Amino acid sequence: MADGEDRYDRGSTLAVARGLHIFRYVSFQGSGAPAVARVIPPNVGVALLDMPGRDKGMLQRPGDCLVLRAERASEVVVGLRRGSADGSLDASFRLEPIVLGDEAPAVRSSGESAQLSFLAHLANVGDAQFAQNVWAGGPDAPAAVEGMQIVAEGAAAPLEMQVLVGSRPPRWSDWVGAGQFAGTRGHGLPLVGVRLRLKPEAVGVEIAAETLFLGALVAAQRGRQVEFVSASGVDPLVGVKIAVQSAQDAGSSRTASDPDAQTREREPRVRVFRASTVR
Repeated sequence: MADGEDRYDRGSTLAVARGLHIFRYVSFQGSGAPAVARVIPPNVGVALLDMPGRDKGMLQRPGDCLVLRAERASEVVVGLRRGSADGSLDASFRLEPIVLGDEAPAVRSSGESAQLSFLAHLANVGDAQFAQNVWAGGPDAPAAVEGMQIVAEGAAAPLEMQVLVGSRPPRWSDWVGAGQFAGTRGHGLPLVGVRLRLKPEAVGVEIAAETLFLGALVAAQRGRQVEFVSASGVDPLVGVKIAVQSAQDAGSSRTASDPDAQTREREPRVRVFRASTVR
């Protein structure tokens, strides 16, 4: 990828919702000089406010940041270049919304799903139980997810789950309900995909889920059935967040004819660049 005279070792396209955002250089995990990033906006619709002393769109080291002002839902390109000839691209960035245009009210969890929680088996951590709308692993503490379980207390769970185990070849588990573990423990086989669906008798609710695969953007989906699969087929699931919410509340804040709302739901916030994927 090139922009003028600048050439980059890797590039990614980032969806940005209408509003104000801050883009941060979070960390550099490699050795030597940090990788250098540049945010390249489209010709119209997105403006950048850079740090003093930085060239337009440049992030030179962890701690650097810039502000994006998007007049409408848009896409920006993030270019990443090694800081030295033998340097690494193993850097992490975060896109955080400050305020979104036409922001909808926060979606509230329905009473029907109040007793629902989840368990994830994380590599080098073990079993970890997490509540709705809480990350297991995720952007701040990524960890390979090797198995999952739906936990329901006091009522039948409206949710079923299927996971894609990263064996050779990868294989989908059977659909499981509450109290049934899907995946593996202690075999070093992270998940590379997950599906969630509501039972037919679950009325008036929908799934709201986010996932993070190593080397990918945070992805978000809503609906009665959702599916997330590693784009490469091998990069592990390193974060998952799930909730079952009122479809009436969520539906009042977005419609299929509202592209800005759809973009906000899909908006990625974190990108992990991996040197091993660069050709």
